Amino acid sequence: MVDVLVGGLGFLGVNIARVLVERGRKVVVVGRRGSEVRRPRITRALRELGVDVRLFDGIEASKLEDLGGDNYYYLVGVIAGGYEVQRWAHVGLLEEVVEAVSRLGSRLIYVSSIGAIGEVVGVKPGGEVYEEEEHLSPLRHRHHSYHEVTKAEGERLIVSRGSQLGGKWCIIRPGLLVGPWGYHLEWKLYKLLLDLRIAPKLGRGLPVVHVLDVAEVAFEASEGVYDGLWLNVVSPYYPDFSDLVLEGCRQLSKRCLVVPVGWTLALGALAPKGSPMALTWSLLRLNYRYLSRHLKGRRWRDVEAMVRDFLEWAKGGVEP
Repeated sequence: MVDVLVGGLGFLGVNIARVLVERGRKVVVVGRRGSEVRRPRITRALRELGVDVRLFDGIEASKLEDLGGDNYYYLVGVIAGGYEVQRWAHVGLLEEVVEAVSRLGSRLIYVSSIGAIGEVVGVKPGGEVYEEEEHLSPLRHRHHSYHEVTKAEGERLIVSRGSQLGGKWCIIRPGLLVGPWGYHLEWKLYKLLLDLRIAPKLGRGLPVVHVLDVAEVAFEASEGVYDGLWLNVVSPYYPDFSDLVLEGCRQLSKRCLVVPVGWTLALGALAPKGSPMALTWSLLRLNYRYLSRHLKGRRWRDVEAMVRDFLEWAKGGVEP
């Protein structure tokens, strides 16, 4: 069985590739030319796993179709940039993948974001949010950043093409990814704060999930377990950012100082819609507890494992 990861040269892609290879899958990672220069460690790690890395000037339906994949995972995602930039990443390029998958009769797993849920009318901040029955109805879901808006548009595209895809599709909505290969800005900051022994306390729980838990759900989706469903993939642990730093301090045998910074959350309202802060502010302001009807009883890696696995990988630095 051939699994194609579109936009797989990233934090989630390298972890999904690892899980798939361990389960005997042949994996092809598709990216844009130049990605290997920006992410040399990831590219090298993928090739060491035996992954076929294909880099193109442009990713088109015909090129994807030529790969003959049984499963296609759409992992392209951006959290910064104007509306058109983010729409191309979450919708425009996705249309090329839908065309290829439809012609092949393959399965599509679209990795979205809990941000696609946005603000749910009738659910107060701190409330519980399960997967909605009517998919992202604009009467119930309000979006405040370009990331939220365009991720929701990508999800709606998948659902609207459900018949064209033969029902062989699934949408995965991860929370904040934690674990190995966490090179994103928030984890570079996390590593710096560990070095400084400072633990900023936001006064809000973060919707975190171990990146390997997401990878395992993605593998199950490729087996058809969740066909026609959208899943909130978030662990039951909602640590404050200070809790994550303090756990890192404990594992490194450091003493760290807790500094309250909850007052800074109000500044998020000033963030432009295309900035990463706009999404962060929205999630922290809503402070929802994201639950899944379809993943009940699942065992999730805990915060100790999340931090341990990140720190183990970060011994070699936090560059990709």
